[in-house]
Amino acid sequence: MADSPDYSPLLKSTPKYASKTRIGNVRNVSRFTWLEWGYVLLVSFSILGVLSLSIKSLVAFSTTNNDTTCASFSANCSTNIHESCDSWTCRVDFIFAVLLLVNLAFCTYYTVDGLFRERGFETLAYVLGVVAVLLYVIINYKMNPGTGSDHLFKLIRLILVCIFAPPNILLAIVVWWRMGRINFLMVGSVRSLLWAYQIRSCFVTLVVFNVELMASVTTLAFARKSTFLSNAEMVVLPVVLCMTILLAIFTILTVSYEWWKAMVLYYFFSLIPTSYYIYKIVNVVINLQDYHCTVDQCSSPRVTYQTVAVVQLFACGLGTLAYFGIIPVAVLTHRNFGKGLKERVPPPFSVNGHH
Repeated sequence: MADSPDYSPLLKSTPKYASKTRIGNVRNVSRFTWLEWGYVLLVSFSILGVLSLSIKSLVAFSTTNNDTTCASFSANCSTNIHESCDSWTCRVDFIFAVLLLVNLAFCTYYTVDGLFRERGFETLAYVLGVVAVLLYVIINYKMNPGTGSDHLFKLIRLILVCIFAPPNILLAIVVWWRMGRINFLMVGSVRSLLWAYQIRSCFVTLVVFNVELMASVTTLAFARKSTFLSNAEMVVLPVVLCMTILLAIFTILTVSYEWWKAMVLYYFFSLIPTSYYIYKIVNVVINLQDYHCTVDQCSSPRVTYQTVAVVQLFACGLGTLAYFGIIPVAVLTHRNFGKGLKERVPPPFSVNGHH
């Protein structure tokens, strides 16, 4: 009988689906499907497009906002806003340009990490980020349409975002639906471990998403040279933002290394950003008149800061709701400590993580 053909050269020439690195298993680019390459191109084009529009806005502010009083006030306003303002932060559109840049940075992270490490929940977080950018652009155009070239610019930005957002969302969902091979390679076919890994991934994504929300709220809060913040809040808010970032890093390490007792600290410290969200909702509602009567004189027609108030309420409300979703997932993640997941999925930068 004839010898069977030797397929070993073909098997050796086939690149691995994923490689072990210090941050975990990472996809091999040569194994990307045509669908994933289409997703990469669409996302890259969309992010670069919005980035270019945001940079154009910032450049425009730098050439038109020099030595100009950009914000004033109407009657019946609180005494803390009874002064003119010549800062870039006095432009509502400037604040929204920075806000878009903040969210684009997180969308880039969700895309890259979600695709290369097949983090499905990060791909879904990218979908939420796209929806957030779409809402920001719609709200900004609806409440501050502007006139002349400014109106034309906002209209073009709105049209482009409305055109590219739906295919981004659809393709991200399709890519998410096809993910899972890396999980199987790491964990195997043990359903309990696959479930534990999915729960942990969901928890980590929600923690990072909370950082995005806090960064957005902070950006909005410092509108008009922090006019709408009390002296105490100007100190507390940056501290809360830094604490939220550090808490996210600490939490990711905690769940990766399965530090049981350290996880208890997350339950306590996670209350701080959530408490600020609730405080800010109440504060904005009580002082809504101040956002209405403070006027951006650099825009034509002159606009108020109500847009800032509306988006702040949206972001803080979403952050509050996210907390009540995070805690149950955190408890489930905590309960899965010590069940073998750490041995199958080595923590980042661990000795076993890059064999």
